[in-house]
Amino acid sequence: MKLPFVVFALFACSITGAAQGTLPKNTTGYVDVAGGRIYYEDCGSGSDIVLLHDGLLHSVVWEDMWPALCSKYHAVRYDRRGYGKSEAAHALFSPLDDLLRVIEHTKIRQATLVGCSSGTALATDFAIAYPDRVRALFLIGPVVHGMRSSDYFLQRGNAASAPLAEDDVRGAAENWSTDPFQVNGERPQARKKIHDILIANPQNFKVPGQFEIRPSPPTVTRLAEVQAPTLLIVGESDIADVHAFAGALQAAVPVVRREVWKDDGHLIPLEKPTELVTRLEAFITIAERKTVALPLLTLRGYEGAYALGNSTAKITIKSGRLVLQLNGDADVPLFAESDSQFFVRTTGTQVQFEKSAAGHVAAMIIRSPGSSPIRCPRA
Repeated sequence: MKLPFVVFALFACSITGAAQGTLPKNTTGYVDVAGGRIYYEDCGSGSDIVLLHDGLLHSVVWEDMWPALCSKYHAVRYDRRGYGKSEAAHALFSPLDDLLRVIEHTKIRQATLVGCSSGTALATDFAIAYPDRVRALFLIGPVVHGMRSSDYFLQRGNAASAPLAEDDVRGAAENWSTDPFQVNGERPQARKKIHDILIANPQNFKVPGQFEIRPSPPTVTRLAEVQAPTLLIVGESDIADVHAFAGALQAAVPVVRREVWKDDGHLIPLEKPTELVTRLEAFITIAERKTVALPLLTLRGYEGAYALGNSTAKITIKSGRLVLQLNGDADVPLFAESDSQFFVRTTGTQVQFEKSAAGHVAAMIIRSPGSSPIRCPRA
């Protein structure tokens, strides 16, 4: 068996269909925050999810996903300061404090944070600052605070927004709606939504970023502190900076998976809302999977090398958890479901240890969704 197939099997994911149903009652209102008010919407019941919008539009970016999410989850979305219906900041403020206030107001103890673009940076910051309040991170077109953007990225943004110097909102809206990175290809409906939202909400162009307090030290230096399982989704045609941000997250976050979606750009919630709902549902199912704590002595019994095709897989212990190592690739943390059965939190792949009649560990069996089991004898 060739290693590439084994690696593919290990990281394969199972995607199930999103439940559709009658949209529950939608609650709207404002949350009082330091120096202002934030508009929010709250619907549904079940697992808690909070949607964090990008830095160009506002919470309406989730509109095409909202009914499906409300039918299955307790979903919350809000406009960050200065966007949509929320008041603009006039003094220094912490977006982390704002998000915490929204979570507390909507009676959420622990949530999956679903972010798009700059909303992913807020989600990551929050996961580091309040790890007990975050169950998982679902990051679309990720951004990392403290990681510098390229000159090309800045020049492209400045050029698109240049008409605003002449108070030409329509010109700026036209530029951003035709931007090749925001939306890939023609997709006239998605582009029209960007255009119409910006025309109706010119304040989105004028959010005073100088009042926003960013974490210190910079988040880019603290990514390894993210404890929540994290899924990164990047559009194939998104700008190079976003792919770089995703790479930084993938390299540092302990429990992480990166997916590149073919034929998509930056605002995937406008391009493929149905597919995003389906993928989120599958991810939440795995993120909420129950685990058990095992004594260190039990874990030590599984350490060692296992024959994997023409290669060798190694099981070691790091931070009190088993990890799987393949040919120098990044460690894959394993979560225990029983004293001999483990799973990969980001994909659902199962790893079971087989014992001989004498009670010695004889093999490791890998079962990936949709694939045949792979038996790896202990070397």
